[in-house]
Amino acid sequence: MKFLQNSTINKMMRKTFIFLVLSIFTASVFGQPPQNDKHEDFEIYKAKRVSYMTEKLQLTPDEAQKFWPLYNEFDKKRADCHWTRKRMEDEIRQQYDQLTEKDFKKMNSEIVQLYIQEANLLKEYNDKFLTVLPARKVILVGPTENEFRFQMIREYRQKRRDENKQ
Repeated sequence: MKFLQNSTINKMMRKTFIFLVLSIFTASVFGQPPQNDKHEDFEIYKAKRVSYMTEKLQLTPDEAQKFWPLYNEFDKKRADCHWTRKRMEDEIRQQYDQLTEKDFKKMNSEIVQLYIQEANLLKEYNDKFLTVLPARKVILVGPTENEFRFQMIREYRQKRRDENKQ
């Protein structure tokens, strides 16, 4: 079985699959009418994330087909929690001097509940990921997300430095 994992055919299939996934995402981005740059940038970011994580997690085409719909569902719910919490934190900053102790306690409780909700999502989707991927790959999902995010930050900063040189 190890022979099949390391075979040239398997590597070619994985690269072909990654290329196809990236092509589909890219085609969907460029096939739509122009929208704001942030939306397009985010679509490109998501396509790069799919490619990066698929490669780093060494997902087979079958695993990827089952994993990505679950991951996208998880990511959307997690982002909803994050942005709700961020809006609340922004509201606190803007109205800080007008809020009462009662307001602070209520908002604090709501923020903590959002963190708990996010943790529950992580547990729920970790269990779902384990139904479609081996544990050795599931355990790498979080660290791989972080690696990708840091790589994107480095690329963004480098791009900004290059733009400032001109």
